[in-house]
Amino acid sequence: MRFNITDNVIVRALNKICDMCCLNVLWLVCCIPVFTIGASTTALYTVMLKMVKNEEGYIFRSFFKAFKENFRQSTIMWLILLVTSIVCFIDFRVAGVIAGAPGTVLRGIFFLLGFFLLAVMAYTFPLTARYENTIRATLRNAALLSVGRLPYTLLLVALPVVAVVASLWNSVTLMFAIPLWFLIGGSLLAWVNSYILLRAFSVFENKEDSDNDSNVTETEDKR
Repeated sequence: MRFNITDNVIVRALNKICDMCCLNVLWLVCCIPVFTIGASTTALYTVMLKMVKNEEGYIFRSFFKAFKENFRQSTIMWLILLVTSIVCFIDFRVAGVIAGAPGTVLRGIFFLLGFFLLAVMAYTFPLTARYENTIRATLRNAALLSVGRLPYTLLLVALPVVAVVASLWNSVTLMFAIPLWFLIGGSLLAWVNSYILLRAFSVFENKEDSDNDSNVTETEDKR
């Protein structure tokens, strides 16, 4: 009996890993046109937020269903965030050529703005995956969560940044990182983030009387 329990645990773990590998490939393939990155990431989190609660069902069907349903909204938000990020990066580089204190201050401002944009991006697509809302309300909620749930925000931003920096650290790490990213990297990161996001999203499911929470736009759960 003990052997069967162990065997079941191993089989479930292997099935989960296999599902994550399949999701990673789906996510990467659907990201190839670049402008579809938002819709693909939303679809990834639609499945992953259920997977961490063992509610995922058929991953292929769920992924493509979410991709299709959220395509327009996710694409618009992705393009908005992408253009804003590019402008912020250009401004940061321009500030780098300004000598003295003004240049340092401007670089600091654009660095903080860049961090804020990464944080908003980290929340935007999971919010779209889990809740029905308008584009404006989703971006507003993502901005509010970035500030109101700062400890979770720091984790959500730090994890991908550390993973990318570690991958690019040198030629040896890059050689091992490339196949890992193609195989499971993106879905593994989304899996870890999903545990953090579920805690951050508790503001929508457990109404708390706090200043930050009272400003969050009402949402409709997609579950």
